[in-house]
Amino acid sequence: MADTVQGSPVRLLPPTEAARALGLHTQTLANFRHAGRGPEYVRVGGAIRYAEAALREYVSANTKTPTRRAG
Repeated sequence: MADTVQGSPVRLLPPTEAARALGLHTQTLANFRHAGRGPEYVRVGGAIRYAEAALREYVSANTKTPTRRAG
């Protein structure tokens, strides 16, 4: 995408690609969106899009460290 936001190029993914990147079904991602969960998204016209950075932030925010490690 040629446009930039705050000086960085922004790549917006359709829900099918965003779901694939997260290892989810597209409908699961839609359910998360409707429930107010899941990664941030933008509406471009009538289309839903996910910024790659938003997907990374979502994964980072939902990464859990086990309280007890084996070994």
